[in-house]
Amino acid sequence: MADSPKRRLRRGAVAAATTTELADLGVDATANAQAAAALRLAAEMDSASDPKAAATAARELRQAMAVVRAAAPPKERGDRIDQLTEKRQERLSRATKGAG
Repeated sequence: MADSPKRRLRRGAVAAATTTELADLGVDATANAQAAAALRLAAEMDSASDPKAAATAARELRQAMAVVRAAAPPKERGDRIDQLTEKRQERLSRATKGAG
């Protein structure tokens, strides 16, 4: 069996979106195997010339990212109630400063 030439993977829109999402999740692809696999699968999708290969890579990418998202550390974003509470505290603080 002859060695097949290595093909060069292209990093296109899918790889860029995956990189951005991993950064947003706070996941380092050099420290997380699933994240590294997701980046490789994204590059496979960007480089696929065969629709079947692209579909297979997309399915595997979806599964890898589901695992990464589930394992990602929770974000400190707060919900709508937290935002309203913060605005109320600011408003009360301004009112107290203005009255005193």
